Amino acid sequence: LLGVPVLAEENSGWYATGSIGASKISDLEYINTAGAKTGQKTTFDNGLGLELGVGYDFGSTRIEGIWSRGQSPGGTDKGSVFVTDTTIDSILLSGYYDFRSSKQWSPFVGISLGSTRVDHLNVEDSGFSYGLGIGISYKTSDTTEVYVKSTAIVTPELDTLKITNGTYGNGTLGVRFLF
Repeated sequence: LLGVPVLAEENSGWYATGSIGASKISDLEYINTAGAKTGQKTTFDNGLGLELGVGYDFGSTRIEGIWSRGQSPGGTDKGSVFVTDTTIDSILLSGYYDFRSSKQWSPFVGISLGSTRVDHLNVEDSGFSYGLGIGISYKTSDTTEVYVKSTAIVTPELDTLKITNGTYGNGTLGVRFLF
């Protein structure tokens, strides 16, 4: 019905979500590593960012279980150029707040906690991670929302790779399907 506001409760229920876009892995500074000069960094080229997940929408708040991937096709490590993929996979539990106010456009903000696995130059490491996500969604139907989202994930420490505060960010375009 035209002119009748959509109530937030109509958004309640289980949903599936997926998005694709760009990813940027931050520069990494090695700590106490043989062969690395003090302050020497690894830099990464921009790559592909992906997210897949399921969640439950309570109306104004949502919880999601998400697999997030940041990828880089190459970069520079300890002064040497590399052209192999570096991948960062995170499994996250996220909570979001939607500023719906009974409108089709809905800005949102959220926090995430989880685990991240990094594969860089055939060395794998994993650790605890946390993150922040912000975005805006547009309700295209009673069961579908399209959104743009920016996510930043921080992994405070990776012992095998000898890095601290590794971060990556994804900027993605996605869709949510309410069941």
